[in-house]
Amino acid sequence: MSFPPAAGAGRARFPELPSGARLAALGMALLLMGGASLAVAQVSAEPLVTPYPVGLEGRSQALKTGIGNLDDGLGVASQESGLDDLIRFALQNSPTVGAAFHRWRASLERVPQARSLPDPQLGLGFVFDEVDRNTEYMGERYSISQTFPWFGKLGLKGDIALREAEAEGRRYEAARLAVVAEVNAAWFEYAWIRQAAATARENFELMLRLESVARAMYRAGEASLSDVSRAQVELGRLDDQVRSLTDMLGPAAAALNASVGRPAHAPLPTPGPPSVEVVPPLPLRDDEAWLMSARDRNPELAAIQHDIERERQEVALARREFYPDVMFGLEYERRTGARMAMMDGGGRDMVVGMISVNVPIRRSRLDAGVSEARARLAATGHEAHVREYLLETELRAALFAWRDGARRLQLYGGTLLPQARQSLATTETAYRAGEAGFSDLVDAQRVLLEFQLAHERAAADRAIARARILALAGEPIEEKTP
Repeated sequence: MSFPPAAGAGRARFPELPSGARLAALGMALLLMGGASLAVAQVSAEPLVTPYPVGLEGRSQALKTGIGNLDDGLGVASQESGLDDLIRFALQNSPTVGAAFHRWRASLERVPQARSLPDPQLGLGFVFDEVDRNTEYMGERYSISQTFPWFGKLGLKGDIALREAEAEGRRYEAARLAVVAEVNAAWFEYAWIRQAAATARENFELMLRLESVARAMYRAGEASLSDVSRAQVELGRLDDQVRSLTDMLGPAAAALNASVGRPAHAPLPTPGPPSVEVVPPLPLRDDEAWLMSARDRNPELAAIQHDIERERQEVALARREFYPDVMFGLEYERRTGARMAMMDGGGRDMVVGMISVNVPIRRSRLDAGVSEARARLAATGHEAHVREYLLETELRAALFAWRDGARRLQLYGGTLLPQARQSLATTETAYRAGEAGFSDLVDAQRVLLEFQLAHERAAADRAIARARILALAGEPIEEKTP
């Protein structure tokens, strides 16, 4: 397709050159046009902010630390494995982390696309009929054109893509922190259910022993039949509790495997009781210090801030749409004619320079684009406020859960459990001596079971709250080698 010369286009005549020289000159013009386009693209591609990280070094590092291929049989389910091994495995194999990483990677690839000039246009035209019978003109036309966006448009598009990449990078960090917190929660929930089932089973065996004591005393005439019946009723209740907790192990194990990124039926390490698991203490900070740290370092909040900056750039780009884009072109005409070709080898060649601009006259459309960009900016600002309020609420709740879990852990482990064990032993001795009823013995055994379960629940809640606090506060993940 040929490009007609624009109004006011200048015409310059080439000197008489051989066909090969003329084609070489056209090729040189094309190279110069392409070089100019590349130079403009490089100038426009300079970032206004430091990428996060957009460079090849940062990108390769992200590829190395993001998604790896770890064999599922590398001791993850061995007895020597533990929570740290599951976290390490999850960071390398979790589908959630993998999806966030590839979204970040895709956004990085959009940056050079946004900063690039549009492709140049090449044209080829043929004149198949005479324009004027007196001149008997026939010939060919070759053209090339390049569109250049108005000053600043290309840079704004690159900045928009860069801000989006930075936001996706922060969301990738948030996904990693969330997976660590999720694995912690699933691990300690699984550990608590296992320990609760074991504790209920121990209490069932204890009640079985007490039931045999009641039957022996009944045969000796020292206890009533109601004591035996009460013991058997309590045995039925404990048996149901053991069965229920044992059945809960399957869903809990599936949830833990899902958080790690493994099939639901995959084997798992055997966790110890939550009260025995080593849970490092939190850094000594008050609530306000934790909130300040979360506002500064929480990756989800940082991602929304990048979204706000991106929307601001979108507003600036929408305003630039009121300015036209410029197209520069070059057309080479090669004349051939039957009689002139026989006389002097053809007509004189000609080169035509072209320049054109689009005319942004649809003011209503352009005004609507600016209004849309401003509305999106306002919406993103409100989302940032909502996220900040939710962050404070979640962090305060997690801090309370941490303190409450530590308090209950100390209360049950240091005071109530020893007293409950002593009370059960004293009540059993009194019952054997006929100084206490069997109901008192059952109540003492039930209180002991309740305190044992509450002690392990407090330990699990404290550990889950700690992981949640670190994730909300944006604390860096401790990468532990196996």
